[in-house]
Amino acid sequence: MKKRNIMGAFQIFGGAMAVPIAFLPFTGLLLAVTNILTMPSIMGELASPDSNFYKVMTLLKSGGWTIFRNFPLLFCMALPIGLAKSAQARAALVALFSYMAFNYFTNGMLTFWGADFGVDFNQEVGGQSGLALVGGIKTLDTSIVFSLLVGGIVTWIHNRFFEKKLHDYLSIFQGMALVFIIAFFTMIPLAYLTCLIWPKVQLGINAMQTFYIEADVLGIGLFAFVERILVPTGLHRFVYFPFFFGPAVVDGGLYTHWIENVSTYAASTVPLREQFPAGGYSLYGNISVFCSLGAGLAIYATANKSQKKVVAALVIPAIITAMSVGITEPIEFTYLFISPLLYLLNALIGAVLCMVLYLAGVVGFMGGGMNDMILFNWIFYAQNHAHLIWIHLAIGFGFAGLNFAVFRYVILRFNIMTPGRGEEDQEVRLYSKQDYRDKQATTATASRKKSSDQEKAIAILRCVGGSDNVDTISNCQTRLRLVINDPSLVADDATLKQAGALGVVRNGHNLQIIIGLSVSVLREFFEQEVMAERAAGRDKIDPAFAE
Repeated sequence: MKKRNIMGAFQIFGGAMAVPIAFLPFTGLLLAVTNILTMPSIMGELASPDSNFYKVMTLLKSGGWTIFRNFPLLFCMALPIGLAKSAQARAALVALFSYMAFNYFTNGMLTFWGADFGVDFNQEVGGQSGLALVGGIKTLDTSIVFSLLVGGIVTWIHNRFFEKKLHDYLSIFQGMALVFIIAFFTMIPLAYLTCLIWPKVQLGINAMQTFYIEADVLGIGLFAFVERILVPTGLHRFVYFPFFFGPAVVDGGLYTHWIENVSTYAASTVPLREQFPAGGYSLYGNISVFCSLGAGLAIYATANKSQKKVVAALVIPAIITAMSVGITEPIEFTYLFISPLLYLLNALIGAVLCMVLYLAGVVGFMGGGMNDMILFNWIFYAQNHAHLIWIHLAIGFGFAGLNFAVFRYVILRFNIMTPGRGEEDQEVRLYSKQDYRDKQATTATASRKKSSDQEKAIAILRCVGGSDNVDTISNCQTRLRLVINDPSLVADDATLKQAGALGVVRNGHNLQIIIGLSVSVLREFFEQEVMAERAAGRDKIDPAFAE
């Protein structure tokens, strides 16, 4: 069995953690819009609690909380979907039931012996009680920490025992049933350890929240820098997940807290920074919006005059993507591969941008692009904090200009070969969809303007050495992540790009193939093809036994 490095394991785990994020754009948008439509200051009499319009909007809003108030359940099921080697749906189902059993065990132990664990289980959930309702079960508030732990344990059990054959008279207990039986009894000692240890951990979490708030502007700058610098490795999720979805700075996570309370904050004339200082930790989306603008324009400005039109055709769509929805890979991966120095400078300038915005009083939820800023922040700012919109724009575009100037100077000073600065006959490209479409294809694919996801999946599988060379399959928001048995069998980057990849990141046995936002669909086809190949291989008759 081959060795897997720690970095690869964390990358796969991080990609699996990203599965629930697919639900957030719709539900977040729904909550933002319904919040706006139920504000009397904006909608007038329509937003009266007695109007049918208000009641319908409130009904929709209550449905929108489905995801946000059930993050532990979602993350528990996400890990098996991302990490189980086979039968991911069954693994996710077992993880859900095991997590519910874990909470029932915790509930029972605290009901009978709560005082022995130092927990007053008669308190109401929420507040400073350290208790929560998970799937209707009163239990310790472990946020997403133990949901991920249970999901990981069940995934390991599933990968180890799902295909284990039992004696015929025990066959009814094999497969998914065997996995659940093992997981069920594993949850009992885990629940005991949780009751024993977690109340003490909660004291540490409270201290950590206080530390991050008191760290003020320096903490925000460090957080933004570390998050951005880790993006290429995929480990950035381990930085922002505890803040966005966990209790690092506020109970329930920044995302849920801001959406729940933004209307209240907006209605108050007290400065937003005083009301919600933790909101500074979600400012890092400004790096995607404003720093990407400056970097992209610098790449265009330093291109050879004869190639500026080609560079503009590549850079402008990438800038629009980064600014509107916060997807920065096309631009960032371009200068990351060409010059890591530029990437470091972008992260540093971006961190300072977040610090300056915070000092100017700008806080909120800005983890994505301009759409997040408008829908989750500026519309609400308009009520009593409209001046922050202009301050935000002025600082943001000011730093875009600073990033432009720094990038332009460094590119020219060190003669960095960014797109459009090479020889006249050298191909100009970005790591983007536009790059793939503009790249010359082989004769076999020249007649096609766009391959379907299924065709891409088949072609990529061939490029990575077939199903026998694929050990583990997972994905994040934009990349197909594979653990490969033999890296030497994987085709070169140019061949993978011809098959449909937008970029490739290699790290030993770990392979990241950049696909774009359609990666989840492509992964499904990829897994289907892998299983079909393996099934076909099992069905083949060994020639030695053929008649």
